[in-house]
Amino acid sequence: MISYEEAYNTAKKLKPNIDGCIEYENGYVFLNYKRKRTIGGYGQTRCVILKENGKAVPFNEFIIIGTGKEIREFDIK
Repeated sequence: MISYEEAYNTAKKLKPNIDGCIEYENGYVFLNYKRKRTIGGYGQTRCVILKENGKAVPFNEFIIIGTGKEIREFDIK
């Protein structure tokens, strides 16, 4: 099980403009709220980091694996 800090550091390397996070039981979804919203989501693709092993996966794979319950949503400063 990885910590939020480890997940954030991995996500930041992949998507440097992240400014928000949604924590689920099974992973962290990092995204960019400031970008203009587009069809299908936000301007920058979401970055999902699994809690179990720290692996980055596409959001659709995260849905298939199972997100678990949403725990919280917050801005990253």
